[in-house]
Amino acid sequence: MGSEELFDRSVATLVQSWIYLATGSPGAVVVETADAAIATFVHSPDREFLNNTVLRRGIGNPGKILDAVESAYGIRGIERYAVWVHESEGDVARAIESRGYVYDSSTRTMAMEIDDLAEVDTSKLDLVEASLAEFWSVDGLDGLVPELSADRAHIYVSRFQGENATMLLAFDHDGDCGIYMVGTLPAARCEGLAIALSAHAVLEAKQRGCTTVSLQSTPMAESIYAKVGFRDLGRFDEYVPEAQR
Repeated sequence: MGSEELFDRSVATLVQSWIYLATGSPGAVVVETADAAIATFVHSPDREFLNNTVLRRGIGNPGKILDAVESAYGIRGIERYAVWVHESEGDVARAIESRGYVYDSSTRTMAMEIDDLAEVDTSKLDLVEASLAEFWSVDGLDGLVPELSADRAHIYVSRFQGENATMLLAFDHDGDCGIYMVGTLPAARCEGLAIALSAHAVLEAKQRGCTTVSLQSTPMAESIYAKVGFRDLGRFDEYVPEAQR
């Protein structure tokens, strides 16, 4: 499968995962246009973490799109949000900066066909069944999307030294499994637990019929995911209104 198709599948899954999360957050909605998906969350603590907009590649009029983005957040009283721009869209990034946005952070889109997954040692995993509340608490996200139903996603928690230490949410869409919300307690880092849990989730996704897997990697984890088969599909740079910095 080519990189373009993998990328398109990954973005589609990402947007659908936002729509799924919105079902569990009072007042949340994801506004989709031809050029963007605008996730708007008004409930706290959701609004501190989940207000993001992803721009499609090849958009024609950044100014018009930003008008829609700012309107969607403005009418809901949301001041803190991020606009994601693919690194290949230099002209769009410059237009956003000229609008008063500043670079904040980045993640890298990575994906692969599931059959390309390298062998990963999962023997250290100590998997437990966890409620959604227990799942979110692993990464200090207590109270996130409080009305979410777990029926449409697959949540994983693994213990380390008897404590819930590593978390991951897998979300399937149209044959692609998105890996999200990966987190590990500081005391359990550098043990290989996150990549092992990711591999375990990927193998279970294959059993469900998924053929590809995608994720947004932090810079710290890029090389680790690459070693087990994930392909680099480019960086999303995140821009925020200068006033919120």
